[in-house]
Amino acid sequence: MTTELMRYEGHRFLLYKKWDYPPNGRTKEQTEALEAGKALSKAANFEHWASELELVKRIQTFLVDSFPSYRSSPCSDRPGDIIKTFCWEVRNEAAVIVRAKPEYIVHNGFVPKREFDYAAYKRDLDERDRAYMARSKAYSDDLKAYNKSIDDRIRREANALKPYRHIETMAEAQARTIAARAAGDDTSALASSVVSALSAVASSLPSIEVDTFDLDGASKAGTSPTPLADAVPFEFGEMPAFGGSYEIAKTPNYGEPGTWYTNPGSGQMRLYGDTGAPVVDFDFDHDHGQGIPHAHNYGPVGADGAFTRESGRSFSILPR
Repeated sequence: MTTELMRYEGHRFLLYKKWDYPPNGRTKEQTEALEAGKALSKAANFEHWASELELVKRIQTFLVDSFPSYRSSPCSDRPGDIIKTFCWEVRNEAAVIVRAKPEYIVHNGFVPKREFDYAAYKRDLDERDRAYMARSKAYSDDLKAYNKSIDDRIRREANALKPYRHIETMAEAQARTIAARAAGDDTSALASSVVSALSAVASSLPSIEVDTFDLDGASKAGTSPTPLADAVPFEFGEMPAFGGSYEIAKTPNYGEPGTWYTNPGSGQMRLYGDTGAPVVDFDFDHDHGQGIPHAHNYGPVGADGAFTRESGRSFSILPR
């Protein structure tokens, strides 16, 4: 009677009754197979064997079929008791464990003959590789889409917090300057009327005999005495507001962001940046060694509010 015990380290181990396995005249291969079975028995962890229910069932079937004295009962059906009984039979050499030869396993019907299918193995590896690459690409695409959505949201929020500012062009600055000068002409007319009024007041004063009296330079004043007793007293009144043309001709340090300012006196043109601080000056009335006209760039405003104005650079307003 032959029963398969287990498969271990690539071999099948079979169970024989003592007289079913050749006791005498054994070949070298049979002796080696028997010694391998004894080594397995000595190294076995029988407590572990008792936990393997399929193994316990095969051993119990072997004991019932091979030893009429063994009878299973409810008291002896415990896995531990079955393994102990089997160990007793093996120690008494009533049962032997034999390592089966591979040829015996293949051709005796215990294990169907199988040939390794390298083509199927290669197809399986290729399929696993394609599946891995597909998953990796899907993960990468999802990550790129997520990062793009974050970048788009950051750009939208930045644009919402920083509204677009129109940068005044040279043509717009020139048109605004012309309009300012036209308004200055109205102021000049007002000044002329004031001078006429002052002349009328002067003509109403008593005449003074003098040799010469130059209003431009007051250079050749007469030497005759000037009687002040007959002079008409007068007082300075409140100075009228004549507008920007009567203010000191200085280009403002700050202005409307994105606009040009043209100084009505010197003709200097200044562009103001996003913070209202100057960005560049165009000078037309003096020379720093770079010629007329020339430009000055501005660096960042310092912590103390001071400007960093670079040296002049020549430029041409005519196309090259």
